[in-house]
Amino acid sequence: MRCLYCHSVIAAEPTLVSLFKRDEPLCLTCREKLTFKFPGERCGRCHQLVNKKTEVCSDCELLIGVYPHINKIYTVTDYNEETKMLMHRYKFVKDYALAEVLALLCSFSFKPYHAVVPIPVSTVRLKERTYNQTSAVLDVLGIKYAELLGTKKSKRQSDLTRHERLNSENPFYLKENVRADDFSGMNIVIIDDIYTTGTTVHQAAEIISTLNFQNIDVLTFSKTQHI
Repeated sequence: MRCLYCHSVIAAEPTLVSLFKRDEPLCLTCREKLTFKFPGERCGRCHQLVNKKTEVCSDCELLIGVYPHINKIYTVTDYNEETKMLMHRYKFVKDYALAEVLALLCSFSFKPYHAVVPIPVSTVRLKERTYNQTSAVLDVLGIKYAELLGTKKSKRQSDLTRHERLNSENPFYLKENVRADDFSGMNIVIIDDIYTTGTTVHQAAEIISTLNFQNIDVLTFSKTQHI
């Protein structure tokens, strides 16, 4: 078997446990590199590195003041150099097989949630890439999801400055078929690939909050760090 990320041969000694366990197409070296998290104190909410440990960092305070609907934020790994390369290959080189790598890294439990909602991509981006990079990982995981949102977003997030992201107009809207639905008392988790400023998921939560979910959480596959 070859590693899906580095393509090296994975040489594993057969054990009693391995006889009953599906082989993992990700070598230990790549797993360690992709799951590396930068050392240091963190914000207890968004997991941003901070100089002094705090439950809510200044970035979160700013976002909560405008978009107060998110409860908890979970991240799989940091946007380290290896993860940055993975995301580039996955999103821009169209290496769809890397959806399985991200799925292997994701040990998140979806059981507490009544609805799982991936961040949508624009029609232009979908035509260009041929897949939604977030929902593709959910497909590999076998997680059912609800496409409640549409987006008017045209520019790539990677092309925007931090200031432009924080001050951008909300591009999301509810799809016609869900506007009359009532999700009172239900828990939802919004899924995105990268948490940079947090604007994207907070704007999505603002639109979703009109459906009366009891609790809105967020899961992102990676978290950028800036100090």
